[in-house]
Amino acid sequence: ENHFRHLLKSQYACAVSSGTAGLIIALQALGVKRGDEVITVAFTVPATVNSIVAIGAVPIMVDIDAVTLGMDPEKLLEAITARCKAIIVVHAFGQSAQLGKILEIAAQFKLKVIEDACEAIGNCYKGQALGSVADIGVFAFYPNKQITTGEGGMLVTNDKSLQESFALLRNHGRNMNGELFDQHSFGWNFRMSDINAALGLSQLKRLDQILVKRKLLADQYSDLLSLSPLIHCPQFGADEQDSAWFVYVVRLLSVDKEAQRLKIIKQLADAGIQTGRYFAPVHLQPYYQAKFPQLKLANTEHIAQQTLALPFYHHLQDTDIKFIAARLRECLK
Repeated sequence: ENHFRHLLKSQYACAVSSGTAGLIIALQALGVKRGDEVITVAFTVPATVNSIVAIGAVPIMVDIDAVTLGMDPEKLLEAITARCKAIIVVHAFGQSAQLGKILEIAAQFKLKVIEDACEAIGNCYKGQALGSVADIGVFAFYPNKQITTGEGGMLVTNDKSLQESFALLRNHGRNMNGELFDQHSFGWNFRMSDINAALGLSQLKRLDQILVKRKLLADQYSDLLSLSPLIHCPQFGADEQDSAWFVYVVRLLSVDKEAQRLKIIKQLADAGIQTGRYFAPVHLQPYYQAKFPQLKLANTEHIAQQTLALPFYHHLQDTDIKFIAARLRECLK
């Protein structure tokens, strides 16, 4: 916790068992109750929306903008009602949403903001670490993240009262009274184990090295793929200096049907290349589609059917990337 808060230049950090646990705790610490509305996006993993549902609140999913792939501030403004209590901003693939505009709107309506920075470890917005800009930041350390604790997460804040709530909520609502525990609130078993924390400490020592390697891999992909007019390569915005890569997700601009992308995924798989659709919009998943059958999110749906996550891990070799890039270009001919 101390190492992580210093990394982000935040006053407080609270380690938990997962990023999902962190989101649930964040919402409860902010006082979100059953029936309250929380605005977020569908272009994310289910955990973002599940955390809202888990506490009985109502998820209001809005569309994304096509540049940052984060929440569209105009759609956010349209979605705010008297029942809205908080906003969860997702930094998709580690790329910052339009955070400045979103925070201005939140301040106007006196709404609290949680940054879902689970994919943004090491990334910055206007020189400030993502996850440390809003009221609460939530990170995850699942094995596919920039650093891992095996499984785990972290909340960060500059608000002491929120930190005190985090500590209670992760440990059955209890704190120490001498040598005994006293329960002061409802809570969960959302603690991070010492073993997971030890792994996290060792990973933090290598963070700079890991981020440099990931940047090198991303640059190699971009050099090979950006010349194709059929491929849109990911890139960080002008406000995101010194940002790092979580995944490498391209957009296949000629794809306008899911069947086309599935064909490309199969062709790459036949060549020994594993890829993935990332993200599959939450509102189109069977569980949430049944709950929100009329919800249409044009940008989310169009972009999501074009995205393709390419292999991205530390031990990829130059020859691997050249092979993957060549095969992908062939598939798009």
